[in-house]
Amino acid sequence: MSRILATRRMRLFVLADTASNLGDFALFLAMTIWVKTISGSTSAAALVMFSFAAGSLLLPAAGLLSDRVRRRPLLIGANLALAAVVLLLLLVGGAHHVWLVYVVMFTYGALGSVTGPAQLALLPSLVSKDLLGDANGLIQSVRGLIRVFAPVVGAGLFAWFGPEAVILIDAALFVLAAGALLAIKVDEAKPVPSGEPWRTEITAGLRFIGRTVTLRQLVVSCGLAMLVLGFFEAIGLAVVTAGLDREPTFLGVLGAAQAVGTIIGGVSAGAVLRRTSESMTVIIGLAMVAVSSMLLMIQVTPLVVAAMALLGLCIPWLVVGATTALQRRTPEHLLGRASAAFEFAVTVPQTLSIAVGAALIALLDYRLLLGIVAAAVTVSAVYLVTRPAQPTDSDGQLTDAQAGDRQPDGAQLTDVPAGDVLAAAAKPVVTPTSDR
Repeated sequence: MSRILATRRMRLFVLADTASNLGDFALFLAMTIWVKTISGSTSAAALVMFSFAAGSLLLPAAGLLSDRVRRRPLLIGANLALAAVVLLLLLVGGAHHVWLVYVVMFTYGALGSVTGPAQLALLPSLVSKDLLGDANGLIQSVRGLIRVFAPVVGAGLFAWFGPEAVILIDAALFVLAAGALLAIKVDEAKPVPSGEPWRTEITAGLRFIGRTVTLRQLVVSCGLAMLVLGFFEAIGLAVVTAGLDREPTFLGVLGAAQAVGTIIGGVSAGAVLRRTSESMTVIIGLAMVAVSSMLLMIQVTPLVVAAMALLGLCIPWLVVGATTALQRRTPEHLLGRASAAFEFAVTVPQTLSIAVGAALIALLDYRLLLGIVAAAVTVSAVYLVTRPAQPTDSDGQLTDAQAGDRQPDGAQLTDVPAGDVLAAAAKPVVTPTSDR
């Protein structure tokens, strides 16, 4: 971490990411509360987050855009556009303007679909490949903290000063993010169009993941896990009120425990990657999700707090393991589209699981839902454990005869063992060097 933060451009990148995400999470809850206040409708308030999520449907096109223009200018422009779009919310004057909130939140989500792949694709240009795991871990630590505390801050600002304060602060944070990115010095080659039909170009990232063994396995495993991880959005309150028989405000204690775990998880993720592999890091993270889910079933306060800390620790390992594998194995000209495809493949199941969890919590005991989570993530981990190892040469890359599949420009695909987990656990494995 000290090596990463010693680099000026990484400090600026982390500042930009922190500012933009702080604005995101502070705004979401505040806008939901605002729509509920001016319309009196819970359904209308729920549509705020639906409108935002709908913007993510543009991820494939956003991934192509991030591969067709220089990423730093793209991020600067996207953050400035976000600042301008947010300011449109100042025009909302009552229930008859709720439609404008939906339009802004959809646009917000669409622009977020641009910044996510562009940030992931830009990061390998800012830090050496052997430090990618540590850099991703640092970013996930900060994002985890923001995800826990920023909504509370946004809701507090809304209650004390009104929606205008939240809107203006959010816009200022996006301008700050753009300024930090503008100060970064990085050499980016001008992308060269392939001349292929746009349908071929827009699906190139997905096709690359499909024929790259480790990435394909990670998408399947993480997608399966995300089908149930969204349940935690509904389970938390039930654990506090039904399980521990405490007031809903005790969620703040669990949130603090999760935040501590997130810091530790992000800081340690790079070290775990160096001693195992990306796939093994994801496997360990999934196993810890299963353990934390089972601990949450026990109606003992210290164990529940510990379980939330463990959950906070393992989520960064999942994200960092998968993200670093993607960055290390994907050619630079495909990284935006591959990251968009990966994000789309896990975001859709997660969104569905949030909705399903909200419905099931009214019908089933929360402990049964936790059991379902534990079983599903265990199956996901076992799937990765049982994948056959890919033959490698002495450099950890697939040999010509074994790889078979090549990029259109002749670049060879590479992979590392995904299934040889006993060897990975017994000794360090050197991996090939290559959220919003």
